[in-house]
Amino acid sequence: MRVLLRPAVASLVLLVAGSVSAQDGRARVEGTWVLAQPVSQAERVVDRAAESAANAMSFFIRAIARSRLRDGTTVNRRISLRFDGDDVTVRFSDGSAFTTPLGQTVRRRDQEGESMNVTARFREDGSLEHVFQTEGGTRWYIFTPAAEGRLQVEVITDSPRMPEAMRFTLQYRRR
Repeated sequence: MRVLLRPAVASLVLLVAGSVSAQDGRARVEGTWVLAQPVSQAERVVDRAAESAANAMSFFIRAIARSRLRDGTTVNRRISLRFDGDDVTVRFSDGSAFTTPLGQTVRRRDQEGESMNVTARFREDGSLEHVFQTEGGTRWYIFTPAAEGRLQVEVITDSPRMPEAMRFTLQYRRR
């Protein structure tokens, strides 16, 4: 009997620890966050990322790819993350908002009406990952709590047509 209880107790401890960890993760990322660097500097970060991803492409399509990547990537001056039960809502500064059950994928439409799969989940390191997947590609937003009450937001854009993903990271502070 004692041997059987140990695994059960260990499982219960892990379950409770995981729940506490998820709650702690929520508290660390929930809130309204504002860009912690000048917009012009953030735009240069995005420009360099678009340039790097485009440079991995054929010479003939680089200029078009660079422009599409840049035009399709907004520097969010403000991001809001809210939890309600098992749902998380991310609201970007362009007004778009997506509510997703944690750990599940749901079908949504973006502002242009394009259908996409949206997934939100906590990673093992405590980061909140929000994934937007369309037929044309996937964009990840990885929200990681950082030192001094900041939030690091890594954005990755990838597509089967891209030999190299576009990646950049911006810093945010609590509002």
